[in-house]
Amino acid sequence: MASQSGKKQATSNVKTLQELHLISLAINVLSIIALFIFKRPSNWFPWIIISLPSWGLQYFIEKGGRPRFNDEGKLLRVGDDLKLSGSLYEYFFDVIYVTWILDILMIVFGTNFIWWIYLIIPGFAGYKIWGFIAPFLFKSKGGAAAVPKGLSESTDNESNDANNGKSKRRQKLEARRDKGPSVKYR
Repeated sequence: MASQSGKKQATSNVKTLQELHLISLAINVLSIIALFIFKRPSNWFPWIIISLPSWGLQYFIEKGGRPRFNDEGKLLRVGDDLKLSGSLYEYFFDVIYVTWILDILMIVFGTNFIWWIYLIIPGFAGYKIWGFIAPFLFKSKGGAAAVPKGLSESTDNESNDANNGKSKRRQKLEARRDKGPSVKYR
């Protein structure tokens, strides 16, 4: 038996998939008309090659998000949540949307040079991967950033001796610990 939230998710997934397929059908039919009837642009091969990832991702979204029902109409499998932020499906939809935008630009401008904009996708993927890998590559030694010599000197040498190289946060935590518990009884 499926819960009420599962039924809502299944309904939402069916609606999302219907919208996805209808918009894709409309844009691809317009592209085919522009390519084969108006011969604009004259070469249709780039459109096929660049649209393949979009069609493949639509297939994966369909397989993962489509709910399954038995013969009596009972919900067997809800399907993955297609609107979950931060999921892989979010990136799938982004690639599909970029492809649709480029299809429309190809129709409007009638050129295959539009497809160079498709390089935004691997550029964004590289940006995301770099944001994940960079902290591991550039670890600072000792936990403190290098400070220029003129800025590190303080006018109050006694406070530097008392700090013993500890951060202000660490000093506050130690002072709070030394003070004792702050539990108040009535």
